[in-house]
Amino acid sequence: MNTLHPLMPDADMMLWSAAAGALGLVVVLALADAFYSRTRAASQTLAYLTLCWAVVLLLSGLPAAIWPGAHEELTTAQFLAGPLCAAMGSYGASKWLSAHQRDHLMTVSLLAMTLVCLAGVPLCLLLAPEWRLPVSGALAISNLSVVLWLSVRATQLGDRMAWGLALGCLLTLPAQIGLYGLALNTSRPPLLLQAGVALAALLSVVITAAMLWLRNHHIRQMRQGEVSRRDPITQLYDGVAMVRKIIGAQQRRQRTRRDGALMAVLLFEPERLLPLIGQAGLNDLYIQLARRMQRHTGAVNPAGRYYDRCFVVLLETMHSPRWIRTLGLRVASSLRRPLDLRSLNGRRIRVTPDIAVGIVHLSAAGKDVDQLLHEAQSVAQAARAMRSRAAMLDPESHTAVPVEHADLGSSWHALRNSVPAEPSQPKNPKSPKSAGKTPRTGRPRHKPA
Repeated sequence: MNTLHPLMPDADMMLWSAAAGALGLVVVLALADAFYSRTRAASQTLAYLTLCWAVVLLLSGLPAAIWPGAHEELTTAQFLAGPLCAAMGSYGASKWLSAHQRDHLMTVSLLAMTLVCLAGVPLCLLLAPEWRLPVSGALAISNLSVVLWLSVRATQLGDRMAWGLALGCLLTLPAQIGLYGLALNTSRPPLLLQAGVALAALLSVVITAAMLWLRNHHIRQMRQGEVSRRDPITQLYDGVAMVRKIIGAQQRRQRTRRDGALMAVLLFEPERLLPLIGQAGLNDLYIQLARRMQRHTGAVNPAGRYYDRCFVVLLETMHSPRWIRTLGLRVASSLRRPLDLRSLNGRRIRVTPDIAVGIVHLSAAGKDVDQLLHEAQSVAQAARAMRSRAAMLDPESHTAVPVEHADLGSSWHALRNSVPAEPSQPKNPKSPKSAGKTPRTGRPRHKPA
């Protein structure tokens, strides 16, 4: 099958030359950003956009019309570029969506599609010539469909920027179908149809490039900016910044009824490690705990160091209260794994942190920040005596129950209905009468499922 079209009408050549120039401008802007920021993410964005530009050109038939003598080389590049671009796209989407911080399904799906597309590169070389391009197109379109589905899934988990990637994938889907149809047909389709395919390809690349730039800019701001609002050791938000973010979450909830939870992670008796690892080793312990915690809570959920041995995380990206149970168990299990630290005599030793996790549902707008933080820390204190080391505050009995036994319901609406009305708070939230009662370790209201 002759998949390339050495002869191209003048109108078609003008159309695809204009499309190649517009896409090339996006690549040049990505090159300038990579040169200016000098980050790995910007370099990966440049590589991906360059490969997308090459795929559009090869499938449109423009290189074959310009260099008709390079038929075999262009044919090989045509069916190899699609799977390679798809593999890079799914791998980049896994990093861009922070798949390993969200759920196992997203991680496995994107990794599987990346490996399938990489395996498809040598597979296409082994197939008969007439099957190479159809298989290449099937791999690319299947990969794109999975990335589109997982992007929508990420939006349901609270990642608002994932909508941009989902829109880019939605526009890329008709563009890829049209480009592969253009490459597989021996006759050129109408010019208007080709213009629609070129426009879809251009819009998809522009939107994807813009969203990648926004995400990379957001990450750079988190790493480089807001230094005064961050803990100097762990680089998490400090206590003042976290209090402001919790107040902002309460205000948003009053306007939008947006639900969430507050998580507190306590490290018990860190002073017992000082004779072994010293203050430098203890700081390294805090840094490793913060990194492990953020791997599960994600970059989109603000995390801070409330004080030296207490971390807090504001969780507003969970689409169901059942994720509280999953996340609490994951964080507690991860933080309890041994850490490799350097002792005072220079040797590496393994230390098992004594931690506990407490979670409080942001259900009562009448609670002040001090009371929420007090309850979360008290629940974490009670969780220390539990097997899973993760507990949640029961809103009815006001006791700390293990998260694996908590009756959370299937939706935020059901959980809100189970919460009794909060009494009005006194004007002075710091008075002893208004302070929240310390939760007691209790049995769950419902039998474990």
